[in-house]
Amino acid sequence: MTNVVVKCRTKAEREPVDIYILFEHKSYPDKKTLMQLLRYMQLMWEKAGDEKKPLRIIIPFVFYHGKDPWPLPRRFAQQFPATEKLKNFLLDYEYILFDTNAWDWDAESNQPLKQNVFLLSAMLLMKAAFQQNLEIIRQVFQLWNQIGFVREQERINFLMIYIAETHDVPAPELTRMLEESKIERENTMPTLAQRLREEGKEQGIQQGLQQGMQLGVQQGMQLGHLLGKQEALIMLLANRFPMTEAEKQLVTGVKEPDKLNAALMMVVTADSKEKVLSLLKNGASL
Repeated sequence: MTNVVVKCRTKAEREPVDIYILFEHKSYPDKKTLMQLLRYMQLMWEKAGDEKKPLRIIIPFVFYHGKDPWPLPRRFAQQFPATEKLKNFLLDYEYILFDTNAWDWDAESNQPLKQNVFLLSAMLLMKAAFQQNLEIIRQVFQLWNQIGFVREQERINFLMIYIAETHDVPAPELTRMLEESKIERENTMPTLAQRLREEGKEQGIQQGLQQGMQLGVQQGMQLGHLLGKQEALIMLLANRFPMTEAEKQLVTGVKEPDKLNAALMMVVTADSKEKVLSLLKNGASL
């Protein structure tokens, strides 16, 4: 997801206003969210001041696709156990929350989203990932068939890899769901997703087993799956953004599964590779 600047006028005074909508992506309820958003806004305002520009209105927006409903306060002042009088002295702002747990994608208000099938599919698959909800994946396949998205082979390839790496779906079950949705699996299964399973993961497991001879079979298997995740992340990133050798080496140098899983979750909607790679450098802060 990308940040957006909206140029508009106020309804009453008709004065020109620049509204900066700041998007933050979360896969778990992060208690530091309000402080993180405040830090981002402060940096933007400081930059505007340094450039002698007027301060923009900033509307923070949190996109959340975790397993459980978002339980955290949305106003800054709600963090403090203060009376209403004391809250008069506190900094306060509120962010807009989009919680996929409460999102009914098929509601009438969401119909315009069907004009962007890739974005809608990505949001649905992110919603399904933490819940391991196979019904949502089935609905995505049906949607592809209904509106002819199956002809967008490169995008289908990308999303199939994402499903393979973020959803625990056995290959026979995936094949069955494709057939139920009347998608020709002969055109879909021999995609990058299948090659990833056959080449990337299998190579990773074999390398892991070879390197794991001294570690033991169990540790070797774990290493193999880690290498498979690294390979998948590189393939997904390279599908969307140009990748340098140094960036690929950064991915292959990550040994923590949590960091790789967080980056895999984010890659489908990230507006830049830097945002995804920052998770590998700094930790899974989603």
